[in-house]
Amino acid sequence: LDAVALLRAGGRPVRLWIVGGDTDEPADGHEASLRRRIATLGLDGAVRFLGPQPQDALPAHYAAADVTVLPSRYESFGMVALEAMACGSPVIASRVGGLTTTVRDGVTGFLVREGDVAALADRIDRLLGDPDLAWRLGREGVRWAARHRWPCVAEAVCREYARLVARAEPHLASARCRE
Repeated sequence: LDAVALLRAGGRPVRLWIVGGDTDEPADGHEASLRRRIATLGLDGAVRFLGPQPQDALPAHYAAADVTVLPSRYESFGMVALEAMACGSPVIASRVGGLTTTVRDGVTGFLVREGDVAALADRIDRLLGDPDLAWRLGREGVRWAARHRWPCVAEAVCREYARLVARAEPHLASARCRE
């Protein structure tokens, strides 16, 4: 929210759509504190809460986004980033947890130090101001995400086993994913 406020103060008319959240979250929970922060920052009308979305609706949201932003304090795996990349959306994420291996800095998106509002705003501004860069990162994200489809992950595990146990090697003859 602070990055959006910074960008808008600099003249960039950005809008933020917040997709997700807990369906069982009480009305006075995290979303309520975010709404208060939005009012304090004067971002009414610039931020929209879409709430939890069905899994089959997420690709449309990712594809429609100019950039997917994950200013996380912690992420175990970075699945949202990978899903966004699979849809061609460049990703800007905090340099935490699984995001450090999911997002390839400067290749599929950008990593910023957790809590660094200025860096986050700078990277958003850079992508919004350079559609060619955003397209290149999105294209590479699609390629990177394709390597992490479940069949490819399973084959990678089999390759590791084959390094340890010779009799596992023949099972890789029918592998569909190549590194």
